[in-house]
Amino acid sequence: MNSLRKPLALAALAAALLAAPAAHAYPESDDLIFAEFVTMCDTDKDGMVSKAEMMKMVEKMFDKQDKKKMGKLDKKQVEFFLQELMKGGGA
Repeated sequence: MNSLRKPLALAALAAALLAAPAAHAYPESDDLIFAEFVTMCDTDKDGMVSKAEMMKMVEKMFDKQDKKKMGKLDKKQVEFFLQELMKGGGA
């Protein structure tokens, strides 16, 4: 699991960096997408997403793309992983 920590942290950081400018570009009606993502990640139902909750969601999404269960993603799998991440999870 330690070998996955750095790639998962980088993926979470990339998602945050990509989503930050986009969050300001969306009209208020698109806040539902963000609310759905919070709901999916918020396992303790406190209305907020902790780092642990976010990482758990990222790990689920990573595992979904790691079809051969190698603990690694090739370029194509990373592409699909990031597309899923930008769509809000769907895990």
